[in-house]
Amino acid sequence: MKTLCSYLGAVLLALSSGYAAAESPAHIQTGTDWAGGKLEYPGGDAQVTSVILRIEEGDSPPFHCHPVPTMGYVLRGEIEVETAAGKKRVMRAGESVVEVMRTVHRGVALQAPVEIIVFYAGAEGVPNTVLPADDPEGRYCDLP
Repeated sequence: MKTLCSYLGAVLLALSSGYAAAESPAHIQTGTDWAGGKLEYPGGDAQVTSVILRIEEGDSPPFHCHPVPTMGYVLRGEIEVETAAGKKRVMRAGESVVEVMRTVHRGVALQAPVEIIVFYAGAEGVPNTVLPADDPEGRYCDLP
């Protein structure tokens, strides 16, 4: 019984200190995106959106940006995200990631199909995703 109590005490201590959560790639608590950019919420009335994104083998979604904080959890597959400036990051099933914000980027499926549940922390009237061609003045995206 003493061993069980000692074990449970150690588990509770680890959970209360955040140690166990920090060990999991599925748990993220941060104020920055994967490239180190600071997250900022848009003004206006809050609007949260979720979507399951699916990328098939051979698909190459266009370069785009997110003017709102965006978080994804990879349900299936493996994807390489690259910015227009050349920074890259590979994400695999079971990992969470905070997308780059206002940075032009795209994802390429390395192991398809890729499924990602994506959460946007946006605001009414602010798009979640913008194509650079639709934002020539750089209102939503920091253009390269």
